[in-house]
Amino acid sequence: MHILIVEDELPTAEDIMQMVKKILNKDITFIHIENTVDNALAYLREKPIDVLLLDLNLNARDGFQILKEVATKSFHTIVISGNLDRAVEAFEYGVLDFIAKPHTEERLKIAFNRIGSNHAADGHALKYLSVKKGDEIQIIPVENVRFFKAANIYVELHLSNGHIEVYDKLLKRLTALLPNRYCRIHKSYIVDTEQIEKIQIQGGGLYHVILKSGDCLPVSRQMISVLKERLNL
Repeated sequence: MHILIVEDELPTAEDIMQMVKKILNKDITFIHIENTVDNALAYLREKPIDVLLLDLNLNARDGFQILKEVATKSFHTIVISGNLDRAVEAFEYGVLDFIAKPHTEERLKIAFNRIGSNHAADGHALKYLSVKKGDEIQIIPVENVRFFKAANIYVELHLSNGHIEVYDKLLKRLTALLPNRYCRIHKSYIVDTEQIEKIQIQGGGLYHVILKSGDCLPVSRQMISVLKERLNL
């Protein structure tokens, strides 16, 4: 796992680094520290990472500038900040977790355990998806997505207006950010269970869901019992 810590106070950054090394142990392949907005953005343009640990106050500059610019990237972001009043905003833009300063090893461990979770923790879920469009970033409300479909290392957002946008995150990473009502019904599909009209059983043990939008999507055999339980069927 490649980790980037962005923190302007070196003792704090080094303390976080030692805690992360202890928590992840052999799972770390590389860990790096940057202390300014510009240096962090330059690093992120050149180096692929798995997790960003981000402070929001960086030498009097707003760390949210980094968060908004990298919201389209495939890695997870964990904010470590004393700016508690910005926690809700951070979750809405897709951070995995928000740790209030002073941080602790136990709290960091909880945050890393959330990677790979089936849904957003503690009711904190993203409301907006950031999609790179040329040199601009388009913000798409999650509620405007009919369903999510895996497309290699990306995710297709099938929107209510009929358009399809590409989101730069793996499907399994997206599940950790979405509200609990979203369910991965198949290796390639995530849907909002509140938008399911009915489950359709076809020959050969095949299952599909029909959404209120009229979309017909496959359900894996492994997920059909889970889905029926979620829908109280």
